[in-house]
Amino acid sequence: MSIVGFLAVAIALTLVAVAVVVLPMVRERSSAVAAVASALAIPAAALLLYAAASNFPWGSDEAMAVEGREAAGDSAEIMALRQAVAATPGMAEPWVKLGDGLLAEERFAEAAEAFRHALALRDDDDTLRLALAEAIILADRTSIPEEASQLLDDILQREPGDPKALWYGAMAAFARGEATTARERWSRLLELSPPPEVRTIIERQLAALAERAPTDAPAVIPVHIRIDPSLAGRVPAGAVLFLIARNPGGAGPPLAVVRRDAPTLPLDIDITDRDRMGPGGRLDGHKALRVTARLDRDGNAAATTGDVFGEATWQPAAGRLEILIDQVTP
Repeated sequence: MSIVGFLAVAIALTLVAVAVVVLPMVRERSSAVAAVASALAIPAAALLLYAAASNFPWGSDEAMAVEGREAAGDSAEIMALRQAVAATPGMAEPWVKLGDGLLAEERFAEAAEAFRHALALRDDDDTLRLALAEAIILADRTSIPEEASQLLDDILQREPGDPKALWYGAMAAFARGEATTARERWSRLLELSPPPEVRTIIERQLAALAERAPTDAPAVIPVHIRIDPSLAGRVPAGAVLFLIARNPGGAGPPLAVVRRDAPTLPLDIDITDRDRMGPGGRLDGHKALRVTARLDRDGNAAATTGDVFGEATWQPAAGRLEILIDQVTP
């Protein structure tokens, strides 16, 4: 029953109770004072009794939100889930159930918001991270937002064989132009023996990548970045990762730069021709490149004292480049 409906029934029953008690007093011409007192006391007693027994947060923001959403057309199931959240807003599980219910009704943006609340209360749950990433992606199928992309990269660092994370993670990598990472993730998913219809889709995606490779696919430098545990404590929250490719001699401006806000390490990133700083030749036209990974404290592309960094040299056909962040900018 809706809140408005419940209140209407409660008021009606209270009026009935008043009538049953007071009308006989009036007919029998009993004390007018007693009749008036009874008419006032019964509603007051009912209100106090319900206030003591009810756990619904009357007058709170949650209660107002529940009523407003009911007016907006929530189903009975969603309404019940919202009331559970309103009653216990500090618990993660009601938020999770609300997110699942909204996801089932294809209300993806609202589901994402519910999962964000749940994740804030249970931030060590990769299942919740994946649910949030899925809801974000489904809410806008024209692109893959950075929030979802970073959630998926984070999950795959710990759960490299999660089928759903591999599926969405490959889509996110493809959307970023990281063809090598997309190919690796779709290939790994094929190894998990997906259903025939999913296998067909993945094989088509891999074939499309293969067809593009000789012609319009950008050159790719696949990089795996990790940090020396002894330096992890020197990285402030919100640090910005800069991945910079230069000529081995270090002279002149960078050839390519990739920026990633608040990354979670270890991390896989592709540097491609799309990241070039100028109109020069392809990245794979160089015999070697010096690649630096730097975690910057203030988000400025120029290195500052205290930034931690690592370097490695990349050569064509050398495979994935491993960079260990193990130095401090003097």
